[in-house]
Amino acid sequence: MRSYKGYVKDQPGFRLLYENYVMSLGHLYEEAYCYNKLTKEEIGIWQFQHDPTCGVVSKNNDWCLVGGEILILRTFFDRTVRPIGDLQDIHEIRLIDENTAQILIDPWSENAAVWQLDLVMNRAAPAFSLWKIKDFKDYPDKPYAENVNW
Repeated sequence: MRSYKGYVKDQPGFRLLYENYVMSLGHLYEEAYCYNKLTKEEIGIWQFQHDPTCGVVSKNNDWCLVGGEILILRTFFDRTVRPIGDLQDIHEIRLIDENTAQILIDPWSENAAVWQLDLVMNRAAPAFSLWKIKDFKDYPDKPYAENVNW
């Protein structure tokens, strides 16, 4: 991660992926960052090969997911970063509850699918399970769109 004068969120190229009352999650080109609005702490998440496409922060603000060419989990209580599974070309992520997220893989590819990630936030050793919910073949012949109905 590069060092910037001031906060990275204030840089002209910063793009917001997700925001709640406590956290802002975004990227400056290929580098993903999370900014805690209460503590003013800026947390580097991951340096992707290409710009990240999506992200979420948990309802308890104890972890975040960032998607792009791969899926990255960052847990804030133990400051670890973990690539999740071998998912590629993440298009969108949505929260289901405080420890569950669903991931949409590129809807225009032949690998288009919806996956679910369940997290167990045990402070000693966080664990997760990841499985495919369904194939997603609704968009292969449609033009590209930022918002996909899934």
